[in-house]
Amino acid sequence: MQIVRGKKLEKAAEGEFEQLVGERSRVVVDVGTGDARASYRIAKENPDWLVVGVDPAWQRMTQTSIRARRKPAKGGVPNLLLVNSAIENAPQELLGAADELLVLMPWGKLLHGLVRGDEDIWNGLRAVAKPNAPLTATVGTSIWREPVPRDIQGLPELTPSYVEEVLTGKALAAGWRITGFQLAKAEDTAAVSSSWARRLDSDSTEIIATLTAVTAEPEQ
Repeated sequence: MQIVRGKKLEKAAEGEFEQLVGERSRVVVDVGTGDARASYRIAKENPDWLVVGVDPAWQRMTQTSIRARRKPAKGGVPNLLLVNSAIENAPQELLGAADELLVLMPWGKLLHGLVRGDEDIWNGLRAVAKPNAPLTATVGTSIWREPVPRDIQGLPELTPSYVEEVLTGKALAAGWRITGFQLAKAEDTAAVSSSWARRLDSDSTEIIATLTAVTAEPEQ
């Protein structure tokens, strides 16, 4: 397991992750954490949890790692672990470790895989989840409004009908039972990452799609 420590990327010591898990009551994995500010916030608000931010672009997590490694009195959060990995190739230590998974405002391959129901992404999420672990994913719907970013062109829009008719079956095949889908204003969506929220002004009309699921036996 490759961990971000300050400005460096280091290999975790043997047994280090297991020790951290044993010291906390719950393991929450924030997949595609980006700059990890949302992971930091969750860890700070829940000191008895171990929050694991996972992202393949480790350099984006360094500033948050520096902040987290300070003394608690100066904003440090010892219950935050930042892991350099894509979810489809999660390290062995993370497999079956998560009591809860979050995918907050993803981009790139993670966004595409989540929305299309790609096997590698949904199977990767399932691989790190414990039985009955919940998943919460949020996506800003403005990406489907004109002018549509080039990276998003051709990506199906998350709508109630699309989730019901397409995504539900694909998720179940990967071991996830979709339990809910709703559209709400960004200001009313508690799970939106702090970094994304700072980009929205008070007059923002951003609508957030929130998808929830729980682990299930995959369909044969």
